[in-house]
Parts: sequence; structure tokens; C-alpha cells
Amino acid sequence: MEEKEELTHLYQLYLNNRCTAEELNRFFNLINKGKEEENLVQLLSVTWDQTPLVPENGLLPYFLPKENQKQRTTIPSPNVNRSNIPPQKLYPMLRYVGAIAAILLLLCTIYFYRTEFWSNIPQGSKMEIASVTHDRRQFQLPDGTKVWLSPHSKLTYPASFDGNNRLVNLEGEAFFEVAHDANQPFIIKSGKVSTRVLGTSFSLSAYPNEEDVQITLLSGKVAVSLDGQGKAKEAIITANQRVSVDKKQETISTINFPDAQDFLDRRLGLFDYKGALLSEVIEDLEMQYQLQISLSPELQNHRFYGHLNMNTAITQTLQKLCTVMEVSWEKNGGQYVIKK
Repeated sequence: MEEKEELTHLYQLYLNNRCTAEELNRFFNLINKGKEEENLVQLLSVTWDQTPLVPENGLLPYFLPKENQKQRTTIPSPNVNRSNIPPQKLYPMLRYVGAIAAILLLLCTIYFYRTEFWSNIPQGSKMEIASVTHDRRQFQLPDGTKVWLSPHSKLTYPASFDGNNRLVNLEGEAFFEVAHDANQPFIIKSGKVSTRVLGTSFSLSAYPNEEDVQITLLSGKVAVSLDGQGKAKEAIITANQRVSVDKKQETISTINFPDAQDFLDRRLGLFDYKGALLSEVIEDLEMQYQLQISLSPELQNHRFYGHLNMNTAITQTLQKLCTVMEVSWEKNGGQYVIKK
């Protein structure tokens, strides 16, 4: 068995607490040799990504006023008698805790066996996180910045932010809660569009196949610049404003956007519409599901009031939308059609 395959095999035995003393010694000998560091980093990353996190639906970030922070997540009292908790609910919790504990224990063991393990990762290494259909990713960058990545999106960033700025590249849509650092601006590149911030919270939509790039700001201040064929153009916005960049026409426009806080739910795939044009709702569906939806001309100016969960299957979302609007939908070839 090659060392790479052996390391993978021993790693799985370790996580499941099935290593013999001989296998455990062999496992850490392979780590100490350092030949399979890249493979081990990948194994750790995959295990961590597959370990379920506590769902954060309803959690509001620090920057909202205290009176608006309505906590909808129930936290068990420390005095609760856990013997009353059904086993089917308790055992999965213990399994997840065990998985996380195993990873942390392995990381600590690696540190004591080989302290230079992480220092050998090249400082210029690029990390990449991508999401696929119905997949939303929440993670934290090396500087503490929190990111909620929407479906069909990709974020590329360095293993560590060591330069004069914190530069990342985004294809698609993401919500950012940027860690403040006045000496190291946070910059997001999306093609020719750059968004420069110090510490703020905002949503950025920059799908490659869309004509517009949109930045919606919840708090702080950002500068958005477009590097066109002529001289660069820039716009600065503050809380509850939105910048739209037309990539084809190379123009930048700014509008007030009082519903910016809706993106706290949108980052989780929960869309709330308060009389939006049906054509705008369809644009959101096309962007979230990356498919084509045809809307009958007579429905273009109809308005929709309601909630849509973009984490469900497209057929379920369309059924709810059409039920509220009293219309119908069908699939015609490779696209969906909504009609009277």
C-alpha cells in the first residue's frame, strides 16, 4: 500500500477510534515524515466541511440595534434533565461532537509531533471554496471575516493575508461580515469590479453570466470601482444603499435601499418579498437556481407578496409562487414557463 493510501486508511480508523497501538504509531510516523502533508490537509478540510454546524437561522449580527436583535433560536437551559431527551435526538448530537473532538485532538497531536507542519504550507498558497446547486457555505477567512456563499458561487483567497491588503476573488454571490483592520483594507475582485472595505457587512452579487454586479450595504462604508476601457470609475456608499455596475455599458449607479437588512435572511436562502415585481422575483429564481424561467408578458408587472425558501427544490418553490399568484407553471424543454 502506498503511503498516501495508507495515511487515508489510518486517518479514517483514527476518526472512528478503531486504531490499534501499532496502527496509531504508524499513523503519526507518517505525519512526522511530512511527505503527505498536502493529503492530510485535504483530509482535515473535507472532514471539517462535512461536520454539521449548529444552524444559525434567526441569528442577527452585532451591528444591529439592540432592540432589533430578536433571538429566535432556543437554547436549552443548563438545568434541563437530559434524560428526558429522546435518544434519536441525543445520539446524533454526540456523534457530531465526537467528530469535532477527533479533529481537534488530531490537530493538537500534529502540533506536538511536528510544530513546523503548518509553517511548511507556502504563504502564497491560494484557497478556494465553491458551492453547487442548493449548496450554501458558511465559513471564516484567516482574518476573521465571515462569509456566506450562495449556490453556484466560488471564492478564492490566500492561505494568509500578509500584504498591504486582504484580496479575495468572487464569482457569484456572497454575504460578507468583514473583520475591521484599518491598516489592511479588504478588497473583493469580481472581474473588472473591485469592492474596497475596512470593516462592514454587505451582500455582493457578481455572477459571470449576469449583466450587472450589485453591492448592497447593511453597515459601514464601501468604495466600488470599475476598471473600464476608459478611466476607472468609483462610487462610495453607506448603510442602506446599493451600487449597481453595468459591465457591458461600464456604468455605475447608486440608489437608496432601505430593505438592506433583508439580506440577513437572504444569505440563508430565505427571500421575503413586499410587493416586488414578478419579473424581479423570476430574476432571483434564475440566479439562485441557475436556470431559465419564461414569464408570460401579461404577468410582468404583477406584484408578489410572500416568502420563498431558495433551499428547496425548484419545483417546490415554483409551486408555492404560482399558488400565491394564482397562475401555473410547466417545464418546456430545458426551461420553466409561468403563465396564466
